[in-house]
Amino acid sequence: MMRKREPHWQSASERARVAAELIEEAELLTTTGGMATPAEVKRDLLPPPLVPELPADPGPAPVTSPAPASDEARLAVARAATLGASGPYASARADLERMLRDDPANVDAHLALAQLLSRKGLRAESVPHLKQAVELDPGRAAAWYQLGEALNQLDDLASARAAYERAIALEPRHARALYGLGIVFDRLHRPDEATPLYRRSREAAGR
Repeated sequence: MMRKREPHWQSASERARVAAELIEEAELLTTTGGMATPAEVKRDLLPPPLVPELPADPGPAPVTSPAPASDEARLAVARAATLGASGPYASARADLERMLRDDPANVDAHLALAQLLSRKGLRAESVPHLKQAVELDPGRAAAWYQLGEALNQLDDLASARAAYERAIALEPRHARALYGLGIVFDRLHRPDEATPLYRRSREAAGR
């Protein structure tokens, strides 16, 4: 077995230079690769220090004028009616009922909720809202017509007739109210009174 040969330095000065290089390398390793003390390990595990930052000055708040209550009500009614037509019935109903709790005299909300309930087949629940609407605004022909439609479908023919007739008195060329009243007379077995109403309905609709 051959023994490993030790390096053979040519001179004492060369040996001194190599020794100096080894000492410098050892010092470098001690500085960068030495083992950390327990205190240093705990310090390294701490989160970085928080630097407090002052919030930016937002400046003066903008001055805005609130929309009139009637405009807000109309927007809410339109939104609820759209929601009901597109499917989310519960959300639309909750919006309208909340509006009526805040403003029981809101005719548009009563009419929109009645229409929503009728669309779901809840005509009996729609009638109180329609009656409230015509009581609050008796000059609105469309409200009387909607009330006549609901009562007609609930077989309250006498009340339906009165509601249709009130709508026609306010708007003589209300084609749908004329047609609805004709249906009521047909259901009462009075075709002679129904026929002219159908004719007037077609004329009012431009047919």
